Amino acid sequence: MTKIIKLLIFIYALIFSMSSLSNSYSAEYQSIVKSSGEDVPSLLKKALNQTILKVLGSKREFNLNEKKIRELETEKYIKEYQFIDFEGEEAIEVIINLRSLQKKLLDLNLGISFKRDPKISAWVLCKSDFSSIEAAKALEQKCKSVKKEFKEITNERGVSIIYPILDAKDISLFSLESDINLNELTFFNDRYPTDSWFFCEISRTSDWCYLPLDFNKNLSTLDINSKYKPAIGLNVLIDNLLSNERLNLEEKINIPYEVKVTGLLDYSNHLAFKEIFENVLFIKDFNLISLEDNTASYSFFLLSSEKNLFNFIENTENIDLVSMERDTIYLKASK
Repeated sequence: MTKIIKLLIFIYALIFSMSSLSNSYSAEYQSIVKSSGEDVPSLLKKALNQTILKVLGSKREFNLNEKKIRELETEKYIKEYQFIDFEGEEAIEVIINLRSLQKKLLDLNLGISFKRDPKISAWVLCKSDFSSIEAAKALEQKCKSVKKEFKEITNERGVSIIYPILDAKDISLFSLESDINLNELTFFNDRYPTDSWFFCEISRTSDWCYLPLDFNKNLSTLDINSKYKPAIGLNVLIDNLLSNERLNLEEKINIPYEVKVTGLLDYSNHLAFKEIFENVLFIKDFNLISLEDNTASYSFFLLSSEKNLFNFIENTENIDLVSMERDTIYLKASK
């Protein structure tokens, strides 16, 4: 009896894990835009543009292709919408058909980003100004305004931002107001699991931000020879952070591959796995070759680099890469 119960628990767990695997790919995207008294068509267009910016992963590319983007028919990509209360204000919540939008952007020869939920550390130094009460209040307001702008940008682009806090011991190690010590900030970045970072210095008369020499390393030193206005600097950082995980569809690659997956319980599990890979934009003609002994073999054509494929596998829940031999990939459905 105990063995039967254990078997039932195992089967349930495996079915549940495959269900999770099936849901790990989302064909939809939720966008929230505060209403600001605008009409519905304008709000829907804003929501679509916000989603496009996130999908492109590049503010620069968005601006360069503004005409193409403006000509897109909004209603083709909107699945549904509703008005909600968001942060104490009226807003519209829009569900975007993400897969259709991604395909269209690729058809327009625009790249799309696969980077998921990047996180950035923002070191913001508000230089003290005690020349008068008014000056101190003005600086405080300016710093709040910069952080508000950062919040708007990161919300729009689907990026998380954190503001590290130094304790008394940290502050005693160096003075933030000395340029020679700026690179020592990397010493503290290992406390924060972020993808990149930047430093801003805000004073009553100026506000400049410095970006890392290597955008994709949290412990990279700052490039103190180049400085940016806050909003521009943050967008440049995000663009560069996402650039390494962008896909530009290349039909000419068209490389044939085979993938073998073990750990599939039954035919329904195969269907769940097949659905996930069929929804990958850079995979074409994904077909079942054989299915036996809880193992399935599939063939497909890869329309992009292997890096994009491996990034996809790594970011897909309940699937583990076992090995690869030439053009055959071995995967295992995990619990």
